[in-house]
Amino acid sequence: MKLIRTYVGEFIRLELIGKKEVSGELVDLGSDVLVLRKQDDFYYIPLFHIREIRLLSKEETDSITKFDAITAPPLANKLSLIKVLRAAEKGIFVELNVIAHQPVHGHITHVMDDYIAFFSPVYQTMIIPLQHIKWIIPYPASSHPYGFSQSIRPESNAPVKLFARTLDKQIESMQGTFITCNIGDKESVSGKLMHKETQFLNLLTVKEQGIHVNVDHIKAIVYR
Repeated sequence: MKLIRTYVGEFIRLELIGKKEVSGELVDLGSDVLVLRKQDDFYYIPLFHIREIRLLSKEETDSITKFDAITAPPLANKLSLIKVLRAAEKGIFVELNVIAHQPVHGHITHVMDDYIAFFSPVYQTMIIPLQHIKWIIPYPASSHPYGFSQSIRPESNAPVKLFARTLDKQIESMQGTFITCNIGDKESVSGKLMHKETQFLNLLTVKEQGIHVNVDHIKAIVYR
């Protein structure tokens, strides 16, 4: 970590799990997350998802569009993934990269022990395990996502949803509801959640066929 910290202020390229790459200026490094600036966006990237870090050559750096002098990153002074998530929980609109090439946008509404509850204007309520968050990009407070003048959040008169401390307990509370696992991904599957058995969720599909999904490979759950 000491060597990587010497890269702060330098332009680097990260190779993430899943053969995804992102380049930019290393702004800060925390206990389990780093901050990369790419043009006007700050990427908060958990170290767990980084396969490789390398400095960009002078030629590669010269080809990058330069931006204004660095400003303070918008989330958390003492960097850790949980602190970043809790800072975003205070009402900041964010982009989350969870499922390959399809980021989701919205608000982190609850930060629990091993997952977050996320409100997406597109998908509504989402349950996302911490281990599958590849990066977080906060939107500036002055931005208006989708052109709305006010932040898009759950309706104030909507029923209040309670969330369990752990993902296992939350899944138990969702039994009997319709869910979609890994929405937008080729591995997406929908059905009625019957029960959880060891590492697998038992879903009943539209044709009443049972299917078992490994919990460790569920990156996001959408439910109503």
